[in-house]
Amino acid sequence: MGKKKSVALIVIVTIVLVALLFISVTPSFYVSTAEKFNSLLSIVDLGSDLGGGYYTVYYPEGVISQSEYEALEAEYNEAVEQAKQEVGEGYTEEDVGVDNPAETYLAYKGIYLSEDICDKDESGNPTGEDFAVFQSEFDKAFRAISSRFESKGFIGYSIKLQDDYTIRVEIPYSDEQANELFDRFAYSGTLLFTDDNATSPNEMKGDSAHVKGAEAVETNDGGYAVAINLTKQGRKEFKAITQAISSAASESGSSSGGTLYIKVGDEVLTQATVSSALDQDVVYISGAYSTRDAAQTIACVINSTLNEDMIFDLQLDASQIFTLAPTMGEYAALIIAIAFAVLIVAMFIYSIVRFKGMGLAHIYGFMTYALIFVLCISLIPMMCVDISGVIAIALSAAIMVFFNYYAFRNIREEFATGKTLTASIKAGYKKSLAFTIDAHIILVLAALVMFLISTATVRYMALIFLIGTVISAACTLAITRFYLYMFLAQPKNKIAFCNLRREETEDE
Repeated sequence: MGKKKSVALIVIVTIVLVALLFISVTPSFYVSTAEKFNSLLSIVDLGSDLGGGYYTVYYPEGVISQSEYEALEAEYNEAVEQAKQEVGEGYTEEDVGVDNPAETYLAYKGIYLSEDICDKDESGNPTGEDFAVFQSEFDKAFRAISSRFESKGFIGYSIKLQDDYTIRVEIPYSDEQANELFDRFAYSGTLLFTDDNATSPNEMKGDSAHVKGAEAVETNDGGYAVAINLTKQGRKEFKAITQAISSAASESGSSSGGTLYIKVGDEVLTQATVSSALDQDVVYISGAYSTRDAAQTIACVINSTLNEDMIFDLQLDASQIFTLAPTMGEYAALIIAIAFAVLIVAMFIYSIVRFKGMGLAHIYGFMTYALIFVLCISLIPMMCVDISGVIAIALSAAIMVFFNYYAFRNIREEFATGKTLTASIKAGYKKSLAFTIDAHIILVLAALVMFLISTATVRYMALIFLIGTVISAACTLAITRFYLYMFLAQPKNKIAFCNLRREETEDE
């Protein structure tokens, strides 16, 4: 490589790396009063252990919290005091005009159960046929809620029973509105496709006989849609219902078409405008989803209603939503970022001191690796990083550093035997090739298998490690070597530039 070409490449590569570094790690700032610059790292979703999140408690119909119970008692006591003031000395409890609503509840652990759903046995425990029905419906509700959040693919989420008959859910921060997510995942009842006409509705039941499943997909305009896969019978009935809706809209003089509602129980899950009969295996509901998260929420609810064991009639209330502090501490993410920065700087210094010019090529190669990694993590939809993801990143980075150093060591050994610098570089990389390729292939396959068979946290960790290992292979085998040749075109004393020495032998 000529010196002029080398200088041009060094300038171009440096400018590109600096630009990528700027957009990757620069703190967010306002470009104008309305526009804000966000770095790539700032848009990476963090797990609840590093970034915090939200939590709520689902209360079934007929179950109230301690605070709600106390509010009922306070309201009744206030009514009693008012009656006492109005009646005076002749006051009796009948003068209040209402019964004490708190007396209709049975205390159970940290909650209160309404007498509408249970009786009380001699020991004061809930019992009765109504309670058995409630327990059965609650079990279905818990399975459905668990399935919906698991299908959502949150990293670091938590679902657990609280006081036996409430459900506590914790999720990490995301771009999706937490209240809408919690509300939709609480929808109960069967899935129904309908025009919602009160007098003569056109309807199709959304069960496994009609619907295979649903998923979130990206549309051609950059938005997202819910793709609903229909069975043969579902396709036939869906064509009939959309034909009826579009015909009714035409008869009423509407040029935009009629509305198809997709409901779960009495709640409208989503809706779409229908202007003609739709006869296809896959129906796309689009136009209302700007993010994959929003479309995926709809798909998760639809999929859960296709399992009869998850169809429940119990109303769930999640009216109170709370913020959740990072479980590893408020500044855990910042501390980890600083630790990474310190280690990287130390590694850069060691590389320059130990390998000089080869170390400079390694620094450029590592920067390329790191910036491509940041691009992938920040731009891949549904990517989320928690502490296990941080470990995956650290392992991947260590692998990249190790194999670059391994190649440099082999170059030194080859040069010490008396070969020229060019021959030593070629022989050193050739000597490193088999082990480097084999190790990366094994690691990629292991990460791929783990990704395919795991869920949630482990799945994200495997994906991050898989991406990092692939980038490491490319940077170790090709990009760092290219940078080394690029820099070698400049110095006069290339051997000193690479900090190479030959073994000295004593004359006999």
